[in-house]
Amino acid sequence: MGNQNRHSLWIGALLGLCLVAVASSEDKIYRMCVPQKYYQDCLNLLRDPSEAGIHMICVAGRDRIDCLDLINQRKADVLASEPEDMYVAYHKQNQDFRVVSEIRTKDDKDADFRYEGIILVKKNSNIHSLKELRGAKSCHTGFGRNVGFRIPITKLKNAEILKVSMDPLLTATERELKALSEFFSQSCLVGTYSPYPETDRILKKKYSNLCALCEKPEQCNYPDIYSGYDGAIRCLDKGKGDVAFTKVQYIKKYFGLSPNTKAEGDSDNFEYLCEDGTRRPVTGPACSWAQRPWMGYISNADTVNGNDNLHNLQNRLEKFFENGLHAENKEAASHLLINDNAVYHSKPQPVLPQEYLERAGYKDVIERDGSAIRKIRLCAKNDVEMSKCEAMSRAAYSRDVRPEIECVQESDCMMAVKDNKADVVPVPGPHYKDARYLKLEPIVYESYGDNNVYVAVVDPSISKADLEKLAPNFDESNIRAKLAAAFINKRRRLSVSAKSDENGLMIVNSKDLEAHKNKQLLCPNMEKKPVTEAANCNLEVNLPVAIFIRSDMTSIEQQTIKHLFLSLSSKFGTNSKTADVFTMFGQFKEGQNNVLFSDEAVELVSEPKNSNVNENIYTALKAELP
Repeated sequence: MGNQNRHSLWIGALLGLCLVAVASSEDKIYRMCVPQKYYQDCLNLLRDPSEAGIHMICVAGRDRIDCLDLINQRKADVLASEPEDMYVAYHKQNQDFRVVSEIRTKDDKDADFRYEGIILVKKNSNIHSLKELRGAKSCHTGFGRNVGFRIPITKLKNAEILKVSMDPLLTATERELKALSEFFSQSCLVGTYSPYPETDRILKKKYSNLCALCEKPEQCNYPDIYSGYDGAIRCLDKGKGDVAFTKVQYIKKYFGLSPNTKAEGDSDNFEYLCEDGTRRPVTGPACSWAQRPWMGYISNADTVNGNDNLHNLQNRLEKFFENGLHAENKEAASHLLINDNAVYHSKPQPVLPQEYLERAGYKDVIERDGSAIRKIRLCAKNDVEMSKCEAMSRAAYSRDVRPEIECVQESDCMMAVKDNKADVVPVPGPHYKDARYLKLEPIVYESYGDNNVYVAVVDPSISKADLEKLAPNFDESNIRAKLAAAFINKRRRLSVSAKSDENGLMIVNSKDLEAHKNKQLLCPNMEKKPVTEAANCNLEVNLPVAIFIRSDMTSIEQQTIKHLFLSLSSKFGTNSKTADVFTMFGQFKEGQNNVLFSDEAVELVSEPKNSNVNENIYTALKAELP
């Protein structure tokens, strides 16, 4: 065979292989990872008739943190994510993840960032540098918010202009409030400074100048005409402020610079203050000092290796996205970050998470330390608990929950806390007594929620005399039901273990009361009430898991730890808006139940909501049960 023929055959074979590769790439089924709670939503979107050509399937992860792990492990290909999730990916294994496309808004589809944080001053102001902000009257969107609080504190601290005290007698929150109070002469910084109303009141009184410019200084909370993105501008324009921290989109709306908007103020009287000390008219390009990146889709390096693979995935994502935009179930689509105001935007090249965040200056904002003096060490007694603790720590740090959690592993966690090798340990009810013996005390408790308590149901016709002697019917394998039965038995001076197979008096969960709507509840005081009164008429006495600390910790340490765990619950509790980011309560992995916290719990509270939940009652009942 001649060289020319061999060359032709070689070219033909190569072309054939390329065609096979292209066909293989085009036929590839991509795996969209979604949090378990939204798995059905994903399936519903892909069942829509317009799904033809998408070639995607849904893969359920426990939550977004787990989805990132599955993408890293090549068990999934892509996740709809927020910048905070991209930060977790960056810290997990930055080189293995790629941001491949963005989810933008229709109004700003050509903008590089979701929003840009800016500093606004009056044109006749003498403020020409960040240093000259000292002593100014400041207008903020609100306490704890990105543009009006986190970004200014982060940037001013990094510029070594704002000094935050490290006084151990102050909480991390108070250190920041103190710094702002000393830096600005007066402000409008509305919001809830503490989850405890009395602490909130004390802080606002102590740092009253932070509320002085508000519409209602004595309230210093929402609603207030000088709060929010537009309110901060209004505070500067119509109030007495010298500087406002807000974002570009609202500058355009407030001054009528956006289409179909009516001006509330005169743009000629205001300018942007830039970090380098220059100023710019608000009618032109802004000089922002931090930006929030767009939400988007994140994948792994193998999935998007090469332009063909990248574009193929992007094409599928765009079809999936368009399918979501036209889906009948708008709520299901929104759970996957798709809404009517959203626009899909492919990146020309895949971007590393670190580069994506740093380009916006947003990595520094996430890494804001919260002015905590040290990390809080949570003890895990085995590898599974350690794995969950580390996942929770990553999620919490990315979502501005401070102070940072450090996970430590010890075989005896209660002893580790006692010996100052750790700071906190989750303790189940049966071990409260052991923890107390080691001079540990509870700081927060799990709650199962108002509609998850054990109650006694009886027929309305049963007489009070019969109620005094009826043995209860209950599930002996359920410790909460067993304790509830023992509680009502002891109240009636019966044997705590008395049990019956009859249905005259039944111990059931309040979630199942629909099946007993024709009956009544029997309260601990033997009073009968409607089944709608379960929150105030129940037999729930089980001690939930509680977070224990050393009893000799200072009041500031106690308050800091309590705030940390209530913040965790607020972010990742069952009913929170970001519960899909990390599953704090519920099964951790298949076969791994009640890890650190109870699967049944829904939140953490500072005190048990139910008056029956009492260590003395629990201990007495447990001692008498066989």
